[in-house]
Amino acid sequence: CLKNWDKGDNGILSLSKTYKLELGTGWDVPPGVLHAPGSLLTYEPQKASDVFAMFQSFAGDNFIPKDLLVKDVPEEYKEDLDYIVDMIDWELNLDPDFHKNRFLEPKPVKPIEEMREEGYEEYWIVYNSDFFAAKELTIHPKKTIIIKEKGAYGLIVIQGQGKFGVLDIESPAIIRFGQMTNDELFITFNAALKGIEIKNESNSDDLVMLKHIGPEA
Repeated sequence: CLKNWDKGDNGILSLSKTYKLELGTGWDVPPGVLHAPGSLLTYEPQKASDVFAMFQSFAGDNFIPKDLLVKDVPEEYKEDLDYIVDMIDWELNLDPDFHKNRFLEPKPVKPIEEMREEGYEEYWIVYNSDFFAAKELTIHPKKTIIIKEKGAYGLIVIQGQGKFGVLDIESPAIIRFGQMTNDELFITFNAALKGIEIKNESNSDDLVMLKHIGPEA
């Protein structure tokens, strides 16, 4: 496939295993695992890095320059296909139980009925990484809860509007150039430990947010 880069579609998808996307689920994709974006909107927490290599030469109707394959390869190895292929983690890519080991199905943080009685639902949605984790929190209409965490975290509001402590939060419908929004927050360690009151002010709409946090928090 890499030898055929400049001939159009290098055909790497023909050698790739695919999985049907399931709404609300995810995948643990460690470094070195060949993957491509799905056709659904994706929440992708990751360890800070701008290193990548594109092994696919054609996506949709667009040719991908070979520069994106070798942009982080040392100059002396940019034409060394053996070196480039060795960047792949073959053990992970060829894992016969890849689905079993890497598929992420939401896990409730405590019994679902107990949470619903309190007016909310919360699920672990990223939980296999040594570097980060993530939760999805849903607060039902006109409900107020207090959420505590063991560490600092960030969040993004993806549906609804309400109050987060003293702050107004909402998921914007339209963002015009230069406008500020109320959909992203960072919660300090002490505030997370103490707990923050979160209120859904809507009569009918859920308040939903995604929280990214350390793996042991």
